[in-house]
Amino acid sequence: MNIGFLKQCKLFEQMSEEEINITIDGLKTLVVPTGKSVIAEHTLGDSLFVIVKGSVEINKEIAENDEDMVAQLKVMQPGEFFGEMSLLDNEPRSANVISRDNVELLVIPKERFLNIAYSNPKVLFNLIRTLSWRLRDTNQKFAEVMEKLIAQNRLMAIGMAASKIIHDIKTPLTVIVLAAELIESLYPESKEFAKNIVSQTHVIDQMVREILDFAKGKSTPITPQKVNLITFFDDIEATIGQTLSGRDIDFAINNKVNEDVFFDESKIRRVLGNLIKNSSEAIENNGFIHIDARFEDKVLYFVVSDNGYGISEHIRANLFSPFLSEGKPSGTGLGLAISKKLISEHKGTIEYEPNQPQGTIFTIKLPQQNIK
Repeated sequence: MNIGFLKQCKLFEQMSEEEINITIDGLKTLVVPTGKSVIAEHTLGDSLFVIVKGSVEINKEIAENDEDMVAQLKVMQPGEFFGEMSLLDNEPRSANVISRDNVELLVIPKERFLNIAYSNPKVLFNLIRTLSWRLRDTNQKFAEVMEKLIAQNRLMAIGMAASKIIHDIKTPLTVIVLAAELIESLYPESKEFAKNIVSQTHVIDQMVREILDFAKGKSTPITPQKVNLITFFDDIEATIGQTLSGRDIDFAINNKVNEDVFFDESKIRRVLGNLIKNSSEAIENNGFIHIDARFEDKVLYFVVSDNGYGISEHIRANLFSPFLSEGKPSGTGLGLAISKKLISEHKGTIEYEPNQPQGTIFTIKLPQQNIK
């Protein structure tokens, strides 16, 4: 047995070679072929195992007596040990252990293990430290599972609400469209106003459908079309830009793209609108929101920057996760998550970086060769 290796083992850390030799004297090793069981759930434990070579998989039955329904909990590597809990509490094994690749194990029988644990403070300390770490890891995984379940339930509720909204708003939206068309026919000079009314009713319908698709995990069909960015940004300024009127915000668009590009116009407008809205809510006064557009190496870039209060460091890693909303009591926390989904469906990316000295920068990359 390689004593140098055992000194790195979690159970024997901080022990001298002499102490390890005394501890393992007379112990045997066991080789278990790939795919074979080392420990079966619900059986009584009679040994602790230290992994010398290879690895094992820890899994647990989800439904009793249904071998096909198991969940992988952990993969353990050389130097780690398992099987101690059943020896300490005299309860049946709580999980299965399966050999992954002809694993070699040092076998410590129950009676020998208990003598070692109670007579050697270092082994007992290492055991307690490992159990503490495993408990923390289990707590973290439990919290992550609960967060996912809560998010799924919230998405389910939002999906149900979106389905009802789609059903309920069909009639009023239709009436609004008909009224706008009637106004246009009676007052031809109102054509542009009527056109904007009809356009915004379509935006409302599409937004609700995108929320429904997001809640259901469905892809939103995109329809790439040839877009003239000068016209596109003129529309952005005339509609979304108007929401900033009356505030001391410098809203500027710097478009360096003169050629036609391809993307789903309504969806990219929605993404930019969401970023502009977020920026405006982060600016109290004397702020700026700038959009820069450029074309490089068959990739269209949109860069949206501001000098608002920025994004806290502790949420940046999960910035595009659903239900993440900072400092906005009425926010749903879905805006950036849906924006990322729409960009991904264009085969593009959206990335965040902090602006200096404060604010945010979002960079959108839309490949053009794969989207036409």
